Amino acid sequence: TDSYPTMRMEAAEQAAFIRDALGPAFRQARLDTRILAWDHNWDEPEFPLAVLADAGARAFVDGVAWHCYGGDVAAQAAVQAAYPDVDTYFTECSGGAWDADFGSVLRWNMRNLFIGAVQHGARTVILWNLALDEHHGPHRGGCDNCRGVVTVLADGTFRYEPEYYLIGHLSRFVRPGAFRVEASTHPDTLETVAFLNPDGSRVLVAFNASPQPLDFGVAWNGKQALYRALPAGAVVTLRWAGAAR
Repeated sequence: TDSYPTMRMEAAEQAAFIRDALGPAFRQARLDTRILAWDHNWDEPEFPLAVLADAGARAFVDGVAWHCYGGDVAAQAAVQAAYPDVDTYFTECSGGAWDADFGSVLRWNMRNLFIGAVQHGARTVILWNLALDEHHGPHRGGCDNCRGVVTVLADGTFRYEPEYYLIGHLSRFVRPGAFRVEASTHPDTLETVAFLNPDGSRVLVAFNASPQPLDFGVAWNGKQALYRALPAGAVVTLRWAGAAR
């Protein structure tokens, strides 16, 4: 684009670059840095599919990275289904001045990122940017009204933005090395994602996508618990102890 530093690389060019230059250079230098193909929006899954179809490039590719600014999160699962040995990473999405309503931000991010992207195979969910000033900067062109997870004010204080609290629903409870485990989810009513931590504890993140409060039950290993009246549009994280794996 003409508004900030960018470069367009077509799928065949990326495959050739990884196959013939980047991958061999990493191998020669004995680097274990991981190479992620694509690193762009959900609306062009044919791009990473074309890169991975090149066996020489695929030998060096650890995963496919995705952004949120176009398309549908289900594209992640479609590519992973075609290449189940290639990991999925969600690497960029930004909030901004176009939506400052906490409830709206919570709903979109939970459905598409913190539950949606993970349910569709993502090993990571990364927001862009971590911190910006009160004028949405610094930046070199591009988005001039994007919001940081934290806003740093001119007097040196800071403000937590809605995304900060949403990240906390997973990052405070899901530990490094956790596995996502299957959990019942019901689009447009109760949407969930669940994890097994290395210490054996379980984590369930539940979002009420319906317009009324919901009761829901949690069942595991022959045990049950009932959560009452999760408000409409609200999210809750449950964590309970279990035997270590």
